[in-house]
Amino acid sequence: MPHTIQVFSGGCELCKAAAEIVEAGKCKDCKMEVLSVEDGKTKSLMKRYSIGAVPSIVIDGKIKVVGIPTFPWFCGDEFYRMLGNRYSLRQKSG
Repeated sequence: MPHTIQVFSGGCELCKAAAEIVEAGKCKDCKMEVLSVEDGKTKSLMKRYSIGAVPSIVIDGKIKVVGIPTFPWFCGDEFYRMLGNRYSLRQKSG
């Protein structure tokens, strides 16, 4: 099942490193987008996902990993279940 992966970035080296880790480990069917926190359109998503630090990675609007992943990124059902159990995201309304 393809996933949508959003990398919230401030353009810093840590943000670039996080995006590279995700890009290297995601499968070809998953969609990844790097969102600049300076973009006005990104602000509403940051509020919804309670993004307070970069890099932050949101997967399918349900999982949030803050910082550079300290684990290998391997796309697959078991991997996303593990992330869901460890990094579940509670969205804010509105």
